Amino acid sequence: MTWERGYRALDLTASWNAPLTLLDDMDASFTGERRLYGLPFRFGDDLDGPSLLRVTGEAEIPVDDDCHWILFAHALEEPDVFEGAPVGSEAARYTLRYADGGAETVPIRRRFEIGPTPRLWRDRPIPLDWGQTPFLALPDAQHRLMHRTCGRFDAAGARFVDIDDPQARSPYVLPHRFYLWPWRNPHPGRRVAAVEIASAGPAVLIGAVTLSRLAEDPFGRTVSRDLIFTLADGHGSVDEDVAVTVDRGTATYAYRTVDDGSLSSPPGWGGATNPRTGYVKVAATPSATVSLDVGGTGGTAEFTWGDILDKGRIVTADGTEWHLPDAGRAWIKGTVVDDATGEPLTCRLHFHTPDGVPLAPYGHHAHINSDGNTWNLDIGGDVRLGQRTYAYVDGEFEGWLPHGRVVVEAARGFDYVPLREELTIHPGQRTLELRLKRFHDPEADGYVAGDTHVHFVSTHGAELEARGEGVRVTNLLMSQWGHLYTNTEDFTGHPHTSADGTTHVFAGQENRTAMLGHINLLGLRTPVRPWCTGGAEESDLGGGLETTLAHWADECHAQGGTVVLAHFPVPNGEAAALIATGRLDGVEMIAYDDYNIGQYYRYLNAGYRLTLVGGTDKMSSEVPIGLVRTYARVPDPLTMDYWDWCTAVRSGDTVVTSGPHLRLSVNGAAPGAVLTGTGAVRGVAEFHSIFPVDRLEIVVNGSVAESRHWDSATQTGSLEFDFPVDEPSWIAARCYGPGEGVARHKDVWERPIMAHTSPVYVASGDAYERTDETVLAEMLQLIDGVEEHVRARARTAWPGRVDHRHGSPDHDRFLLDPLTEAKQTIQRRLPSRRR
Repeated sequence: MTWERGYRALDLTASWNAPLTLLDDMDASFTGERRLYGLPFRFGDDLDGPSLLRVTGEAEIPVDDDCHWILFAHALEEPDVFEGAPVGSEAARYTLRYADGGAETVPIRRRFEIGPTPRLWRDRPIPLDWGQTPFLALPDAQHRLMHRTCGRFDAAGARFVDIDDPQARSPYVLPHRFYLWPWRNPHPGRRVAAVEIASAGPAVLIGAVTLSRLAEDPFGRTVSRDLIFTLADGHGSVDEDVAVTVDRGTATYAYRTVDDGSLSSPPGWGGATNPRTGYVKVAATPSATVSLDVGGTGGTAEFTWGDILDKGRIVTADGTEWHLPDAGRAWIKGTVVDDATGEPLTCRLHFHTPDGVPLAPYGHHAHINSDGNTWNLDIGGDVRLGQRTYAYVDGEFEGWLPHGRVVVEAARGFDYVPLREELTIHPGQRTLELRLKRFHDPEADGYVAGDTHVHFVSTHGAELEARGEGVRVTNLLMSQWGHLYTNTEDFTGHPHTSADGTTHVFAGQENRTAMLGHINLLGLRTPVRPWCTGGAEESDLGGGLETTLAHWADECHAQGGTVVLAHFPVPNGEAAALIATGRLDGVEMIAYDDYNIGQYYRYLNAGYRLTLVGGTDKMSSEVPIGLVRTYARVPDPLTMDYWDWCTAVRSGDTVVTSGPHLRLSVNGAAPGAVLTGTGAVRGVAEFHSIFPVDRLEIVVNGSVAESRHWDSATQTGSLEFDFPVDEPSWIAARCYGPGEGVARHKDVWERPIMAHTSPVYVASGDAYERTDETVLAEMLQLIDGVEEHVRARARTAWPGRVDHRHGSPDHDRFLLDPLTEAKQTIQRRLPSRRR
């Protein structure tokens, strides 16, 4: 056999004396020329004749060559170690015979240099060759990356471990048949004539032997390091179709680097990546070949790892630039504290190098989920905004940071000034302190933040993330998607409260139907089942319509709970009926949208008093808890519990915001209040915002009555107003991030930066009464549509006798009764319409 980049596989044809059928699973055995760990080996390929060297006494393998290392693919025939034989006992002796007549002999010990050839272990739940491989040898099965985007459904859980197991769908690589043991020639300057194998009792199986003329450890012992590359023109951008591979070592998936010049305003809220520059972590021997593959077309560029180790930077023939940053690093113990008090502060944290390689505290992701869609996957403990991944840390963190310059970003919700600094990590440094300054304290005015709509995270995960975002109340909602049921185990019927008593997580429900709508049931003492109904895609495929939102709302209220119409008004089915019958305690905004806010204004114009609340509908790592949140005013934020916050929501004194702290006062009254007597009203709206704002507006009955615009966006502003009101009216305030399109967050939905208060109501008499016959007529039309859907299209024909949960003998009547009630209620307000 010829030498190949410093290695040569020996031809053992003349030495083989045993068939492959000695092995437990011949079909899984290597045959012929193979590359293991990028190195050449030559196995037997005669399935009918000798293809193994089996040694029970003594045997000799001719070499007649110079070498630094001799690599054995060997194993013991008997599974004695797996059955209790002493670890470390001698199984054989190997001897190097030199051409000058000298010799060197080493013992071959059980579970040190050699181990039993694996078995199928069909009768055992855990294979005994797992966790009992030799200490000084490697399995002949190498770690390899799983396919990045495709594969079996049952391998999905293992995919986050990166590596693939050739034998099973779990992230543990077991050997095929042999163990690869490298023996360093103690005298590389002396020519080796032969290798002698002497058994000490057990049968020794030799599958292949390879020589190395290189001084490098054949399997490498160097820890992985970052390799940065910039694609040449014509290669497109770094995405999931770009791969960097190493034949004599390992390489991770390739990810885009952080674009340090892409900054949010303020910093700490995300940013873009450099689309043509990526990074990969490589551990390799100097002789390894590093290859670039773009689009699965095969090798696009390649170079030798030793070359870049020597030069630090190279350009391959295709024009791709490669860079190896300095390898120095320090394990840092860090703290984050409040600048004024020095107290530990939970926050969201991100590091990256000036080259754009993201870094993470230990236990967190540097780069979440390959830039893929993360719905219901990988959503706890970290969050990604744009292409920056942030870790939630509870005042302290540890992990590796490189020597030299490091960029850090830290943020804690809307109340603290986000931090962005360029630090220098010095050799020998062990600690790091970061300080965050408070920007505004909404709780000084009694306003406490909550998120009405969060999915998939655990209770404790939600608590940590909420504390890191300054959110005191998180409503973690169970729900159903087909046969996926989420957060079932989190429901307790009472709030989970943090150890310091400040943060509350309550597992409630989002009950859903595809046609009638979605409804959040907050503060439930017992579950309201079913969570979802009406068939796919919320409920079971082919499932029937078992109940309605109105009945769910009634059950929630009977427990003292709070009912919120999720992401108002869509799905736009039963919304009109719920509003008409007063079953809602709030309508939820998850993103400011002209259509949604326009629908809200229409119902307000029709005389309905609707509290506005905000939630994220978080279902992925690309949305932080509280990005859209509700501030509700409670009597005492210091002693507030979960129930106080729900009561405050129901009172109507709320603000929905994705950043600005907005306040409204009309004749001294706060949102939710009803002022009696028309006439002149005076008031003020003001905001404090870490995000720049350029527009503040007062909305009366759906139209802008007063506004103020700043040519240069500002972090604080106010607007005083004084105008007559000669009819029953509602008055609200709203503000926006700068620009015609409104500045947007870098979450998955790119939600606009804005804030909107619930209204203050002005009555002409003792009671607030206002109507809009056009809106009321359209509400009736919407209810008619739902009614016809129930009668003519919904699956309500069960194929056998059915005893429903509600217990009513007339299921259709049960479904339709709330709609009838709503129509009657509207008709009483609409004398011009008769039915």
